[in-house]
Amino acid sequence: MPDPTLLHLRLSRLHAQHLSDDTRLSADVPAVTRALCALQAQAFDAARHQVRVRSVGLTAAAVDRAFEEERSVVRTWLMRGTLHLCAADDVRWLMDVFGSALLQLGAGRRRNLGLDDATCERGVQVLRTALAGGPMARRQIRERMVSAGVFEEPVGQSLVHLLYHAAALGVICSGPRVGGDDSFVLLDDWVPRSNGPTGEGALAELARRYFAAYGPAGAADFAAWSGLRQPVIRAAMTAIGSELAEFPGSIRGLYTLGPAAGVGDIAHPNVRLLGHFDTFLLGYRSREHLGGADAEAWIHDGGGGWIRPVICVDGWIAGGWRMDQVKGELEIKVMPFDRISPRTDPAIGREVAAISRFLARPARWSRGPLVGFAPAHE
Repeated sequence: MPDPTLLHLRLSRLHAQHLSDDTRLSADVPAVTRALCALQAQAFDAARHQVRVRSVGLTAAAVDRAFEEERSVVRTWLMRGTLHLCAADDVRWLMDVFGSALLQLGAGRRRNLGLDDATCERGVQVLRTALAGGPMARRQIRERMVSAGVFEEPVGQSLVHLLYHAAALGVICSGPRVGGDDSFVLLDDWVPRSNGPTGEGALAELARRYFAAYGPAGAADFAAWSGLRQPVIRAAMTAIGSELAEFPGSIRGLYTLGPAAGVGDIAHPNVRLLGHFDTFLLGYRSREHLGGADAEAWIHDGGGGWIRPVICVDGWIAGGWRMDQVKGELEIKVMPFDRISPRTDPAIGREVAAISRFLARPARWSRGPLVGFAPAHE
């Protein structure tokens, strides 16, 4: 059960992450990504749902347009070496912060795959030439690399690590889907250059964005979210030290950007259906203040690094949920780990209706059995 003394902490994080009714954002895709600095986007559908739950009036089609046509958001490797969706005018200063860290993070795997410096340099040059004509699907890039003599079949994991390397250099980023396959484009061709902070200024801006969107949080949380080394974290926090305020409460060492905002009236439960990889679940070193053992078991069930969807009630992970399509209709099943008050039903219904509008499909929901969570392997 949630610790009632930490309710203010949980509600403050909901507020900062634009998950409360009074902090949800308008229908502006880059504004949503900018407010969270970046959204994890291993699966693009998961990134779309992160935009949905933090905004009012957006549709999945609008997110797709922002990415594929307007190019106001960009998908590339950033925090922790994972794919993220960020605002187009943020991508270059973010690369200024993360580029060298990404190169170091991937160095060992490249060596194991036989991707020495000469091979990487040759591969990046082939990429520059191949993508000069616009987006190219991953399978086409593989064929071009083989024909150019960079790789031999079977290519295996070599291609994805070369693409990761080129993205870390700021040469490429993800492009629109091509025939159901991921594509890649030249970053400079895809989005125009924009002015932004560099060096220490970029690092300070990262800290500013983090504590604005994830606070109350501590240095360990910032490090876990970003994947940056502790000396870098300390330098970033020192740079904005005068802007940080310590959060009052029993847990020391948590900060917000400026004094913590009020969290509003909680007469009605704040319920959110958070999707795969939601940043509310990935923004902190530990989720022990956000959920119990059942939550952790559910989140990681099935392995493979997937972070599963959860239902969050007043900042507490109270259950999981899943969505299936049956004859053109969305069927959403909410599976509580323990008994959830019927007072939450109207709020769950509003979330389901919002998902229906977002995906432009009729939707209905039901509760699963109140038996807690048993991992699939048991």
